[in-house]
Amino acid sequence: MGAGPPGNPAPTVRRSLHDARETSVNLYEHEAVSTIYKKHRVPHADHVVATEPNDEVARFVREKGGGVVKAMVLVGKRGKAGAVKLVKTEAEAAQAVRDIMAMSVWGEKPVAVMVCEKADIVAELYCAVTYSSETRGPVITLSMEGGMDVEEIDPARIHNFPVGAAAEVEPFEIRNMLVEIGFTKDYGAIVRQASMTIASVYRAFWASEARMLEINPLAVVRRTKTDRKTGKPVEALELMALDAVVTLDDDATVPPQKTFGERSAYKREPTQREVDALLIDRDDHRGKAGSYVEPEDLGGDIAMMTFGGGGSAVTIETSYDVGLRPANFTDIGGNPPAEKMYRISKIILSKPGLKGVLVCGGTASNTRIDVTLGEGLVGALDDLAKEGKLDRDLIWVVRRGGPEVEKGLKLLAECFQRNGIQGRVFDSELPITQAPLILRDLLVEHRGYKPGPQAKAQGA
Repeated sequence: MGAGPPGNPAPTVRRSLHDARETSVNLYEHEAVSTIYKKHRVPHADHVVATEPNDEVARFVREKGGGVVKAMVLVGKRGKAGAVKLVKTEAEAAQAVRDIMAMSVWGEKPVAVMVCEKADIVAELYCAVTYSSETRGPVITLSMEGGMDVEEIDPARIHNFPVGAAAEVEPFEIRNMLVEIGFTKDYGAIVRQASMTIASVYRAFWASEARMLEINPLAVVRRTKTDRKTGKPVEALELMALDAVVTLDDDATVPPQKTFGERSAYKREPTQREVDALLIDRDDHRGKAGSYVEPEDLGGDIAMMTFGGGGSAVTIETSYDVGLRPANFTDIGGNPPAEKMYRISKIILSKPGLKGVLVCGGTASNTRIDVTLGEGLVGALDDLAKEGKLDRDLIWVVRRGGPEVEKGLKLLAECFQRNGIQGRVFDSELPITQAPLILRDLLVEHRGYKPGPQAKAQGA
């Protein structure tokens, strides 16, 4: 067996999502901006928050000459789902607010919209602060290739800077990081402001007792300011946060649930599988594997084992596009140990009515493929076979890249062979968007699968 069984027994009764989510609380963007960015002076675009068209939204758009309307949801890839809309007039803003509040974003209902001032973006960086299981301390991650899914960024262009467990990082230390990533080559004139901004981001992470604070993009924007000497308007560059992904630790001095309440994306009680998944990360902060949510209607027939926020969203979006019906949504990452992968694998495969399994994600920078797939997933499959619970009628498609990928995929392929599992295994040479299409075609050919009506003509 590649990984041991769960150490904590699952509850036998359904619990509320608030009770189950004992490890962390994810903040909506507007919450992070108002309670964390503002307090720690992290620059962010001007905005208003609303749940319906109102005079404040109209006045904001009129005064700013337009804006960007964004859905407040906890899933990623809002733009791909049509939940981020550029508006130029009050009427367009009102319609955008109505449309977004009425939509479902990857299965999640928006709790509000954020109407932001449109930024004149010159460059986009990726910035994150999190904890490393290797260094056992905070790590600042920076890349000059922000604005895209982090899983799609060339790993060579992602720079990790371990820092000591301290409340602050000095701006001169940040400046050295910016020099290393190439920021000063084109934006040396604002390196002081940029260093102070990222130092503020780190201070916000530490002081708020967060597990993760991610900004994508942290943008160089062009703004019009008043010259202090002449009093005339002048254009100037500035580093500004145009995003906020914050996860607060449940063990914080003040439990975040007391401040922000429940984090339920749906107006229903969680399923037992959702509760069991949330417990995976409760007592173990090594990586993330317990992010498992089922569609609001609880339907779907394709088990989704997806990795990385960007990689997960792209895979789910493409799956819908080609007519597959996802049975769940996951976001596995941060190099979780084999035992976590073992547990989430068994949960994902336990949903009744499955017809296929899609294991997919971008090219990982630190998540080991031999541990997650070669040990965790393989251990779960071997045990399910021994227990007589392995469904050999399922068709699998696997697409992964990252550290120890050759070893991990070899171990998985051998597991498929000895257990009579039908499927195909690919590394990152296969485009991530092709994996759902291959699974659909295999299901159609061998199982008579009927793609959903949402399948795009070119895919179907």
